[in-house]
Amino acid sequence: MNWNCALFKPKQYRPAHARTAIRRRLIAAILVSLGIATPLHADIAADASRLLEMWSPASVAFESGTLTVVLPQDRITEQIYLSVIKFGLCLGPLQGVDLQAIENIEIVNRHARQGYVYESGLADCVKFNDRAANDRTTDIEILGNTHWFS
Repeated sequence: MNWNCALFKPKQYRPAHARTAIRRRLIAAILVSLGIATPLHADIAADASRLLEMWSPASVAFESGTLTVVLPQDRITEQIYLSVIKFGLCLGPLQGVDLQAIENIEIVNRHARQGYVYESGLADCVKFNDRAANDRTTDIEILGNTHWFS
């Protein structure tokens, strides 16, 4: 008897991150085909997620002009918030990523109970990128267009 046939081979498993990526693509394709989401929305969320890799966001979603970033921290501090805006999302224009459809940015904790909302979108990023990284004027302008998440 030949034991090398396909029936007796052990099942090949994909790593967990590969299965998750496949699931996300499948869900996005289903939502697009049902008309619930557009490819543009999926692209914006995916591009923003790629820009925010170093913060390991739990989720990134884009809906009705609002980008919602859920970070794995219990508390979002002002420093975390400013770094996500300045050194994460505002690097998009420098890398050729178009995020101009974003009107508001919500950066919230893992429970989506606490965080900040930036109300200016990313139109000011070009101006912020022209300044030095330690320029306090950028922080003041960002915080001037910010309110608490509620």
